[in-house]
Amino acid sequence: PEFLAQLCTRLPPMSSGVTAEDECRLEFDQMKIRKTYGYIVYKITDDKKKIVIDCKGAPGASFEEFCSKLPDLACRYAVLDVEIDTKSGAKANKLVFVVWSDDNGPVMKKMLYASSKDALKKSLEGIAEEYQATDRGDLDFEAIKKKAGST
Repeated sequence: PEFLAQLCTRLPPMSSGVTAEDECRLEFDQMKIRKTYGYIVYKITDDKKKIVIDCKGAPGASFEEFCSKLPDLACRYAVLDVEIDTKSGAKANKLVFVVWSDDNGPVMKKMLYASSKDALKKSLEGIAEEYQATDRGDLDFEAIKKKAGST
Protein backbone atom coordinates (compact mmCIF):
# COMPACT_ATOMS: atom_id res chain seq x y z
CA PRO A 1 0.00 0.00 0.00
CA GLU A 2 2.80 2.48 0.80
CA PHE A 3 4.49 1.83 -2.54
CA LEU A 4 1.19 2.36 -4.35
CA ALA A 5 0.56 5.61 -2.47
CA GLN A 6 4.01 6.90 -3.47
CA LEU A 7 3.44 5.91 -7.08
CA CYS A 8 0.07 7.67 -7.24
CA THR A 9 1.47 10.92 -5.85
CA ARG A 10 4.19 10.96 -8.54
CA LEU A 11 1.90 10.52 -11.53
CA PRO A 12 1.35 13.71 -13.53
CA PRO A 13 -2.22 14.95 -13.99
CA MET A 14 -4.06 13.28 -16.83
CA SER A 15 -3.67 15.08 -20.14
CA SER A 16 -5.48 14.28 -23.36
CA GLY A 17 -2.83 15.51 -25.80
CA VAL A 18 -5.24 18.16 -27.13
CA THR A 19 -3.47 21.46 -27.88
CA ALA A 20 -4.78 25.02 -28.08
CA GLU A 21 -4.43 26.77 -31.43
CA ASP A 22 -2.41 30.03 -31.35
CA GLU A 23 -5.54 31.92 -32.43
CA CYS A 24 -7.08 31.12 -29.03
CA ARG A 25 -4.35 33.03 -27.20
CA LEU A 26 -4.08 35.84 -29.78
CA GLU A 27 -7.81 36.63 -29.72
CA PHE A 28 -7.85 36.37 -25.91
CA ASP A 29 -5.02 38.94 -25.78
CA GLN A 30 -7.10 41.27 -28.01
CA MET A 31 -10.01 40.82 -25.60
CA LYS A 32 -7.82 41.50 -22.58
CA ILE A 33 -5.90 44.49 -23.94
CA ARG A 34 -8.24 46.14 -26.42
CA LYS A 35 -11.62 45.01 -25.00
CA THR A 36 -12.50 43.67 -28.48
CA TYR A 37 -14.97 41.03 -27.24
CA GLY A 38 -17.45 40.50 -24.43
CA TYR A 39 -16.82 36.76 -24.55
CA ILE A 40 -15.00 34.07 -26.50
CA VAL A 41 -16.29 30.49 -26.64
CA TYR A 42 -13.85 27.66 -27.40
CA LYS A 43 -14.41 24.06 -28.46
CA ILE A 44 -12.40 20.92 -29.17
CA THR A 45 -12.34 19.97 -32.85
CA ASP A 46 -14.18 16.85 -34.00
CA ASP A 47 -10.86 15.03 -34.53
CA LYS A 48 -10.13 15.66 -30.80
CA LYS A 49 -6.72 17.21 -31.48
CA LYS A 50 -7.09 20.98 -31.12
CA ILE A 51 -8.94 23.65 -29.17
CA VAL A 52 -10.29 26.36 -31.48
CA ILE A 53 -12.55 29.40 -31.22
CA ASP A 54 -16.22 28.49 -31.61
CA CYS A 55 -17.63 32.03 -31.50
CA LYS A 56 -17.05 35.54 -30.14
CA GLY A 57 -19.41 38.16 -28.74
CA ALA A 58 -19.24 41.91 -29.14
CA PRO A 59 -18.32 44.07 -26.15
CA GLY A 60 -21.42 44.62 -24.07
CA ALA A 61 -23.10 41.43 -25.35
CA SER A 62 -25.79 40.25 -22.96
CA PHE A 63 -25.30 37.35 -20.57
CA GLU A 64 -28.33 35.69 -22.20
CA GLU A 65 -26.58 35.84 -25.59
CA PHE A 66 -23.46 34.31 -24.04
CA CYS A 67 -25.48 31.47 -22.49
CA SER A 68 -27.18 30.77 -25.82
CA LYS A 69 -23.75 29.96 -27.30
CA LEU A 70 -23.26 27.08 -24.83
CA PRO A 71 -25.01 24.12 -26.48
CA ASP A 72 -27.12 21.57 -24.63
CA LEU A 73 -25.65 18.07 -24.28
CA ALA A 74 -22.18 19.42 -25.04
CA CYS A 75 -19.09 20.98 -23.49
CA ARG A 76 -17.33 24.28 -24.12
CA TYR A 77 -14.73 26.55 -22.58
CA ALA A 78 -15.29 30.29 -22.53
CA VAL A 79 -13.79 33.53 -21.31
CA LEU A 80 -16.34 36.09 -20.15
CA ASP A 81 -15.59 39.76 -19.50
CA VAL A 82 -17.44 40.57 -16.28
CA GLU A 83 -17.89 44.02 -14.73
CA ILE A 84 -17.73 43.81 -10.95
CA ASP A 85 -18.16 46.17 -8.02
CA THR A 86 -15.00 46.24 -5.92
CA LYS A 87 -14.90 46.59 -2.14
CA SER A 88 -13.95 50.25 -2.55
CA GLY A 89 -17.10 50.85 -4.59
CA ALA A 90 -15.32 51.20 -7.93
CA LYS A 91 -16.18 49.27 -11.08
CA ALA A 92 -13.61 46.88 -12.56
CA ASN A 93 -13.57 44.29 -15.32
CA LYS A 94 -12.40 40.73 -14.72
CA LEU A 95 -11.95 37.90 -17.18
CA VAL A 96 -13.54 34.67 -15.94
CA PHE A 97 -12.77 31.26 -17.43
CA VAL A 98 -16.08 29.37 -17.73
CA VAL A 99 -16.19 25.61 -18.15
CA TRP A 100 -19.51 24.38 -19.55
CA SER A 101 -20.01 20.62 -19.24
CA ASP A 102 -23.70 19.68 -19.54
CA ASP A 103 -24.51 16.92 -17.02
CA ASN A 104 -26.64 15.23 -19.67
CA GLY A 105 -23.87 15.20 -22.29
CA PRO A 106 -21.82 12.17 -23.34
CA VAL A 107 -19.42 10.96 -20.63
CA MET A 108 -16.46 10.55 -23.01
CA LYS A 109 -16.82 14.14 -24.23
CA LYS A 110 -16.97 15.44 -20.64
CA MET A 111 -13.83 13.46 -19.80
CA LEU A 112 -12.03 14.84 -22.87
CA TYR A 113 -12.91 18.42 -21.92
CA ALA A 114 -11.91 17.89 -18.28
CA SER A 115 -8.51 16.46 -19.24
CA SER A 116 -7.85 19.13 -21.91
CA LYS A 117 -8.79 22.25 -19.93
CA ASP A 118 -5.26 23.11 -18.79
CA ALA A 119 -3.97 23.13 -22.39
CA LEU A 120 -6.14 26.19 -23.03
CA LYS A 121 -6.18 27.79 -19.59
CA LYS A 122 -2.38 27.87 -19.27
CA SER A 123 -2.07 29.72 -22.58
CA LEU A 124 -4.47 32.49 -21.47
CA GLU A 125 -2.62 34.83 -19.12
CA GLY A 126 -4.71 37.20 -17.04
CA ILE A 127 -7.71 35.10 -16.08
CA ALA A 128 -9.10 36.10 -12.69
CA GLU A 129 -11.13 33.00 -11.78
CA GLU A 130 -12.62 29.78 -13.07
CA TYR A 131 -16.34 29.03 -12.95
CA GLN A 132 -17.83 25.61 -13.70
CA ALA A 133 -21.37 25.01 -14.89
CA THR A 134 -22.98 21.61 -15.47
CA ASP A 135 -26.59 22.66 -16.09
CA ARG A 136 -28.48 25.78 -17.15
CA GLY A 137 -29.25 26.60 -13.52
CA ASP A 138 -25.51 26.97 -12.84
CA LEU A 139 -25.27 29.73 -15.45
CA ASP A 140 -25.98 32.48 -12.94
CA PHE A 141 -24.52 35.89 -13.75
CA GLU A 142 -24.55 37.05 -10.13
CA ALA A 143 -22.68 33.90 -9.03
CA ILE A 144 -20.09 34.43 -11.77
CA LYS A 145 -19.65 38.08 -10.74
CA LYS A 146 -19.23 37.01 -7.11
CA LYS A 147 -16.61 34.41 -8.15
CA ALA A 148 -14.76 37.22 -9.98
CA GLY A 149 -14.65 39.26 -6.76
CA SER A 150 -17.75 41.42 -6.89
CA THR A 151 -19.15 42.59 -3.56
